[in-house]
Amino acid sequence: MTAEEMQYNFELKMNTVYSITKPWQSYDIDQFLNRSQDDVVEDRYSPADGDMRNYFESNEKIRTELAELITNISITSFNSSDSARHQNGVFADVPDDYLFALQEECSVIYIDCNATAAYDYSRVKPITHDEYMMNKNNAYKSPYRELVWRMDYNSPTGDMKRHELITDGTYTISDYRLRYLRRPARINIVNGVDCELNSSLHEEIVDRAARFAASLLPQPENVEQKSET
Repeated sequence: MTAEEMQYNFELKMNTVYSITKPWQSYDIDQFLNRSQDDVVEDRYSPADGDMRNYFESNEKIRTELAELITNISITSFNSSDSARHQNGVFADVPDDYLFALQEECSVIYIDCNATAAYDYSRVKPITHDEYMMNKNNAYKSPYRELVWRMDYNSPTGDMKRHELITDGTYTISDYRLRYLRRPARINIVNGVDCELNSSLHEEIVDRAARFAASLLPQPENVEQKSET
């Protein structure tokens, strides 16, 4: 559906399903649709329990539905002077539209036994702050050349999300490659910005938006759905 078609279907559902004829403005409907769109993405990615990455990756239907949001980025600029970082840690700023990491890898530089710079690839393991405290001095669980730890951290102003990448200090990160699920573009009816998600999700987005809008109205207006005859 286009943004205009979503608006038409939203207004149709409000009238026929909820018996509400309130003249919503396009701006209001934008808000309902965008909240619904965000909820649909998060519900598709996050299971009720278990590992979120495994859930997303194991379901082809969901991968197809969210395929438009899968994005790659390579980060080569790191902040190693911020006093908030942990020992052997550097900060990497991730894009504003970042939602969830899908795959992470680092290129690293180290000095080999011939005192020559050598290059390798390291996998990235997301950890919690509690795990950091428990394992930072554990030789069997701490980072090494083929493993980089990653923790989440916001910028001091709170307007940018960062990943803190932590090594054991014997090698340097030169490149951080991140494949992630990004936030979908905002639907805008007036400016003609359509929903970029797979078309199979458009009807569900409109349904959720209508339910949410109906729930905001005072009880006398927010009547029960019409019973089927």
